[in-house]
Amino acid sequence: MSNYYFLMCLLPPMPAELGEKIPLGFGEIADAVRRNIDSEHNDIVAAQLNAVDAFNWEQMDQGRDFFVAGGVLSREDLASQKDYPAFLRTFREEKERGINRPYIYDRLWELYYNHLLAVAESQACRFLTDYISWEIELRLALTAMRVREKGGNIEEHAILSSFRPRDYSNLAAQIKSKKNPLEVERYLDEERLRQIYKSEGIYGFSLDALLAYMTRAAIYSRWEKISEKFDIDTYLWQGGSK
Repeated sequence: MSNYYFLMCLLPPMPAELGEKIPLGFGEIADAVRRNIDSEHNDIVAAQLNAVDAFNWEQMDQGRDFFVAGGVLSREDLASQKDYPAFLRTFREEKERGINRPYIYDRLWELYYNHLLAVAESQACRFLTDYISWEIELRLALTAMRVREKGGNIEEHAILSSFRPRDYSNLAAQIKSKKNPLEVERYLDEERLRQIYKSEGIYGFSLDALLAYMTRAAIYSRWEKISEKFDIDTYLWQGGSK
């Protein structure tokens, strides 16, 4: 079991509440982790950070001048198509041939999550295997809720259909009780934080603990950017409920 005591001591504690400032930005946290990670764990850290790359590429492909720091790829790498991970190259090839989905970027995230789970399982990483499975199930449950409300075919919007959501009836009731989209997003991220805690294990300086810290930091980093002039689209571009 790897001991990341020194690295974890370098990283700042998370705020007490969502929306409070983090001493380091997520990009700085990601850089610190990549500089100090054991070489045997380079692939799994890169796979986790590829979520930022997938998000940034999606924004670029839709013509939005929006970039979040902390991924493996820089703005220049994205623009020049340099060093794309395999899942992103596959998506571009499929997109050129035509993707038969109402929202084609669902396929991008399906490929990404497949990639992340494959790396996590190959390295027997308990945290990512448990947490990402839960995240996929949550996403499927949210998709089902939205399709039932608006109409349509759930299968056309689902990712990784081999997963089946657990009983999220309580979550659905909580969402329906919220007054606005911001309250819903906060509730969902609070649920994510609780699940991160359950999945990270008991050893505070392991690889699992480090990956859990990074997942938690990404959530707090999004909320730090929210101000009184909150715009739900901007929040979602930051990666909300992704």
